[in-house]
Amino acid sequence: MDRLTIAFDEAPAEADALARSLADWFNDDEDLSGLAGVHLVPPVPGEMGSLADAVELATAVAPLLTAGVSALGVWITQRVRNRRVSLSVTRPDGAGIRVTADPADVERLVDRLERFVAGGPADGGGPAS
Repeated sequence: MDRLTIAFDEAPAEADALARSLADWFNDDEDLSGLAGVHLVPPVPGEMGSLADAVELATAVAPLLTAGVSALGVWITQRVRNRRVSLSVTRPDGAGIRVTADPADVERLVDRLERFVAGGPADGGGPAS
């Protein structure tokens, strides 16, 4: 099954918290329930347990991509609030885009990501604003 991958460019513990929060958010959404999971990386020597470094969202049909991006926009507004978070989104075809999620400009970010996941070009990443 094709997957949209969302990875966070944060310190490992913060990326883990963000990835798990976003996966839970997707799975709590009526349209996306059960389609999201976290990508785990093995623990480093001396640590117990794996950390999540990304969220993987099953995207068998195009409407799920749009629903996923919309849910991501709402999650950014709710979860991130007064700070920026850098993240990368990779389509099933391997094309990727890196953005800075700024809650003050979520609408423009969502529009940009919707164009990208629909097959548009990665326009160089960078800030959403």
